Amino acid sequence: MSAAGRPARRTTLLLGLSAVVALPIALLVPALADADDGDHAPPVLTSDDRAALGGGDLERGADPLFPVPAPSAPEGLVRAYLVAAHGAGPGDAVRTRRDAVTLTEPGGPAAVGTPVLDAPPPGARRIAVVDALAPAEQDLTRGRQAYLADVRTTTAAPGGTARTERWRTRVVLHRGDDGRWRVLADVPLAADPTEPGE
Repeated sequence: MSAAGRPARRTTLLLGLSAVVALPIALLVPALADADDGDHAPPVLTSDDRAALGGGDLERGADPLFPVPAPSAPEGLVRAYLVAAHGAGPGDAVRTRRDAVTLTEPGGPAAVGTPVLDAPPPGARRIAVVDALAPAEQDLTRGRQAYLADVRTTTAAPGGTARTERWRTRVVLHRGDDGRWRVLADVPLAADPTEPGE
């Protein structure tokens, strides 16, 4: 597959996985209003999840050695989650990246981790930045708040050409009985074409 085809495949597969793992979140308020808080999916990838990724095996990534501190403000939590979840290194290939799982709702879709479908090549790193963040739907009765975020990732090796990708995602938070916000789901909505280094 050509270098130009890999980013498009990654975007397609990421959107496909989000539909399988987090489809009930897509209609945020109705779906969450009817959900049973005690009934969560286990934080593992099912055979259906793998089928949505084209049939490849996707391993569970390692738990983070240094858990990301959880900001108390919802906006700060969303930013910290997206930066940790969507960065990547060469060792993340065909795994779920779990650097942000300490910020997620146990048993929720985001607790699976973020699939890394095209890991950076040896010597390169991928960093994520949140370019814009705005509150969206909310269901305060059930402690739900959604945000729309514009995310940008840059993948490059020292001295190499950078590759940039942008997309919009909906991040759904849940406020637990302890008063803490946690990320329930991260649902990609749209992606822009990949760009060469800026």
